[in-house]
Amino acid sequence: MQHAAAASPFFGADSATPERDALLEAGRLSAFGELVRGLAHEINNPLFGMLGLVDLLLAALEPGSPEHDRLLLVRQSGLEIKEITHALLRFARAEPNDIGTFSLHRIAEEAVELVRCTNADKNFELREDYCRGPLHVHGSPGRLGQILLSLLVNAQQALPAGGTATIRLEREGDWAVTSITDTGDGIDPSIRKHLFEPFTTTKDGTGLGLAASFEIARAHGGDLSFVSSLGTGSTFVLKLPLAGDES
Repeated sequence: MQHAAAASPFFGADSATPERDALLEAGRLSAFGELVRGLAHEINNPLFGMLGLVDLLLAALEPGSPEHDRLLLVRQSGLEIKEITHALLRFARAEPNDIGTFSLHRIAEEAVELVRCTNADKNFELREDYCRGPLHVHGSPGRLGQILLSLLVNAQQALPAGGTATIRLEREGDWAVTSITDTGDGIDPSIRKHLFEPFTTTKDGTGLGLAASFEIARAHGGDLSFVSSLGTGSTFVLKLPLAGDES
C-alpha cells in the first residue's frame, strides 16, 4: 500500500503552509548544512598537517618518554577531531531536496553517531533499540535526518544533570515509527499545546526547530507527536508511511 505525501514545498507543490516561519527555518537548516561542509573541510586541511607532524615527532622520540606520551595525547585528540568532522560531513552531505526511497535505520544511525561524536557531557547516555526488519521510507533523507538530529539534541538538552535518552525504530502496520525518549523533568504543561508552533521553546533559542520538524513530518505524509510527564521525561514519536512494497 502506497501512502501519498501531503502537498508541500518540500516536494515541489505550490500549496502554502500556514507555518511560514517553520519553512524559513528549514531553509536555514539547508544553508547551515552548506556551512558545515565548508567548515569541516577547513578544519581537516590543517588537521592533517598537524597529525603528520606529530607522527614525525613521535618517530624521533623514545617510546615511553614523557615527551612521547604527551604527543600521543595530542595525536589522540587530533584523531577525535577528525572523527567529529567526518561525522559532520556524512550528515551534511544529505541534500534536503534529494527525494528517494531510503533506509530509516541508516538515517537514525548517522544522527546518533553525530550526537555521540559531539557529546561532551559524559553523564548523558544514548541508547539504541532498532527493529530487525528493514524500514524504508520515501522522501528527503536530509530533511528527515534534521528531524531526528533535532529531537536527539532536544533529548540531550532535557538532561542537564545527566540521564538516558533512547531512540527506538519499529514497524506498526504500514508505518515506520521512531520514538525518542528522555528521562528528564518533562515539559511544562502550560506550553505543551503550543509546542509545535513557531517561537515556542523550552530553552534558549528561536523555538523554530520543533515547528519545522512538525512541518517536515507532515510534508512526508507522516506525523510528529509527543507525550510528557513532569518528573519522568518525554517521548517524541515520528510516524512515517512505509515506502512501496514494504507497506
